[in-house]
Amino acid sequence: MNKRDAIIFTAAQLIHEKGYHNIGIKSILDALSIPKGSFYHYFSSKEALALAIIDLYIEDTQSCIENSDTSVEGLKSFFNIFFNRLIDLELKRGCPVGNLVLELSDENETFRLKLHEWYDFLKVWIAKVLNDEGIDKAEVKAKALWAAFEGTMMLSKLDKNPEHFEIFNDLTFPSIVHHSL
Repeated sequence: MNKRDAIIFTAAQLIHEKGYHNIGIKSILDALSIPKGSFYHYFSSKEALALAIIDLYIEDTQSCIENSDTSVEGLKSFFNIFFNRLIDLELKRGCPVGNLVLELSDENETFRLKLHEWYDFLKVWIAKVLNDEGIDKAEVKAKALWAAFEGTMMLSKLDKNPEHFEIFNDLTFPSIVHHSL
């Protein structure tokens, strides 16, 4: 991993754990044992780094999509990739992009638009899967699924209980996908 990628990856982990406003550039540099000049060689500011982190999450999501079957069951499996990641983190931290949406979307328009890029990408893919499966109102249902997914991640983090994933898979997902609006 090159130094730029190491900065992005380390910062993403720290921000996911503690929040954007609770992590300074110094914390990131200390974690990597690199001088300040190395940071500014790759990033003009902490904001530029945050945009690169969002790009990292977009790339990760694209990779998960590329490895997912484009069926309703593949879509459910796609959501479960992220549920399993949260379980691996002992139901701490929540969805990293969801956390950034909550923390940064009102802060500046550049952050909001970059985060919206991630959401739009997912919404379009989910809608395409649903549409290809012949499910009516695919775009509206894609929005509903994503909102339900983020709520599930948040409640699982709050309760420290994975039962919300089972509720999503057994009740919420099929209700949204197969219910006629």
